[in-house]
Amino acid sequence: MAMCDANIYRYVVCQNFDYLNSLPPIKRSVEIFRLETEALSMELKKEDEFFGWMFFDNPNKYSDKLFSDCIVDEKTQSIIQEPVRHGSKTMVDRAHTLVDYQYILQNGLSSYREKIESEILKYPDDEYLLAMRDELVAIEKLVHRMQLAAEKNPNGCEKASKIKTALERVPFYPARDFLEAIQSVWIIHFLLPVAEHAYYSISLGKFDNYIYPFYQKSLSDGMTREEAKRILHNFYKLLNSYADGACLLNVGSEYNELSELIIECQREFSMPAPILGARISESTPDYIWNMLIDEKLFSRGQPTFYGENSCVAALVEKGVARNHALGFSNNSCMGIGLAGEEFNSMWGCVFSISAVLEAALNCGKLLHADLVVPGIEKITNLCELYGAFERSADFLLDICVESYETRANLSEKTDPDPFVSILTDGCIEKRCDRISGAKYHNVTVECMGMINVSDGICAIDNLVFKNKKYSLEKLSEAVKTNFVGYEEIRNDILKCNKYGQNSDADSYAIAVAEILQKVIRKKDHANRKYSPSLHTLTANVNYGKNWGAGYDGRLACEPFAKNAGPSDRVRKKEPTSLILSAAKLPQHKFFGGQPVDLNFSTEIIRNHKKEIAALISTYFQLGGLQLQVNSMTSELLKDAVNHPEKYNDLVVRIGGYSCYFNRLSEQVKREFITRTEIEEKNA
Repeated sequence: MAMCDANIYRYVVCQNFDYLNSLPPIKRSVEIFRLETEALSMELKKEDEFFGWMFFDNPNKYSDKLFSDCIVDEKTQSIIQEPVRHGSKTMVDRAHTLVDYQYILQNGLSSYREKIESEILKYPDDEYLLAMRDELVAIEKLVHRMQLAAEKNPNGCEKASKIKTALERVPFYPARDFLEAIQSVWIIHFLLPVAEHAYYSISLGKFDNYIYPFYQKSLSDGMTREEAKRILHNFYKLLNSYADGACLLNVGSEYNELSELIIECQREFSMPAPILGARISESTPDYIWNMLIDEKLFSRGQPTFYGENSCVAALVEKGVARNHALGFSNNSCMGIGLAGEEFNSMWGCVFSISAVLEAALNCGKLLHADLVVPGIEKITNLCELYGAFERSADFLLDICVESYETRANLSEKTDPDPFVSILTDGCIEKRCDRISGAKYHNVTVECMGMINVSDGICAIDNLVFKNKKYSLEKLSEAVKTNFVGYEEIRNDILKCNKYGQNSDADSYAIAVAEILQKVIRKKDHANRKYSPSLHTLTANVNYGKNWGAGYDGRLACEPFAKNAGPSDRVRKKEPTSLILSAAKLPQHKFFGGQPVDLNFSTEIIRNHKKEIAALISTYFQLGGLQLQVNSMTSELLKDAVNHPEKYNDLVVRIGGYSCYFNRLSEQVKREFITRTEIEEKNA
């Protein structure tokens, strides 16, 4: 069982629903957080290096009841659900959090408490400030329970006395050594999803950089490298067990001895979490490359490589000062941001680009919804198509933005999050939730199906506008019928060049990407920053199965292209073709994430480390943002489908996170195998 899953929230609500429903939202949030921390069980095991095992395993029934103030009227519900009509979706994603651990380790939670108390003197009746203070009190009580458990030490933990001493210090006061730093980070990291009720993708930021001074201090005090390694292994076990989603851990920028130790642990620790992220620049040393390009790591789809220069450029594009942007880290599976300054709604909007094209080609009409985009006339050339596409994208995204803004305003009113707001710069002074109080409220717009659409526009341009082999009406009819009776048309479409081959088809993907980023960025206002992304995870499968055929030759219900990679119908010449295609996209304008996936055999990884390093480095020199490598064979994956009992520990990379292969849906497994087969054929 996960150490702390969403059931703790549902259990607390179920057991105390009438009482909680009677409270105003801010007081209710405090009570839920207090009850959650009290419901946690804890255990100090004999072999533990620090206190970490806090868990929830109550078997009682849970509730999905909504509090009375969370029930919205029909009009509001209609606004929220409107994007679904054209295949899009919005949500307020309370996860993907990156707090400033460096500040916490240097100053402790007591520094936040002092700020809160100072503001309370000025605003003694402010409910949000009082809520912030009360949640810190709940954490104090939790830490005290941990101290008592360490003191009693029923399992005979050898480090119990040292652990108790550490808990008397952290997380409320500055850490003094490696053990205290790890203990402090773990408590905060563990409590973030408890407070958010969102158990995935919590980032640890630039872990090797902010932990390094404490590592050095402990080494000077007599700690050995092996002792540090044991502490890290203990930490890794906890990170892997506390939640089903990704725990994100970064190394890089300024590689040090601790960076090496972390990579070493990562190679030895064969589990989905934590996910290792590695910043790459021109100064990345050869020995680090040699450690990172490793068959054990690649077999789990790790690490994710980040091009430092491109990521900094992306943040500058978003409005961040360059010297400040240099401190970036990944704040989600693939997104990038700044510690302690943001609210990241990573899946804020999944935007159907297929619907945008459909409206552009049909005089504004959507075939699957009673909806018309105004101002779009019959298309006769590529220029007109791009113009109609932009008008369609702008109109349909407005619907999504209204939906998201409505959700965000409701969420802030009915489900405030005082603890994480404490850790977000500016929220104490503004006396408000991080949704409106954070310096940046990042709403990622996942451009679902963008690559398929750009390939479809390429086919339309070549078969209709340039060569005039078919009319647009004829082509559209073929698509509407899922190419039944139009097999020749589909074959002609499939013969057209596609993105990912380093061909002229890439120009269409560039044009579509530029239009989308222009439209998306227009939606920025106040602290809201709308960020385009090509980061699909497994959503390309789910959204694909609910959408009809495409002008790229994709059949109804087939998956969309994954991340910034090509469609399944593309025959790649070699990996360089894909990275050259991807690098042409306006990467720095897609700062919500634009990962490229590569797959290499174990033999290639063992014998061609320098070549792989050169390939990755070249991609980043050309402007690439992110890249990840898998090392899987279709034969192994097929055997895992047929004999799952043999592969309980098989880990694969899915977009921005790793997970056990056996936990994937059958359709996602099939898509994973299909992609692997295509890569093998073209290797």
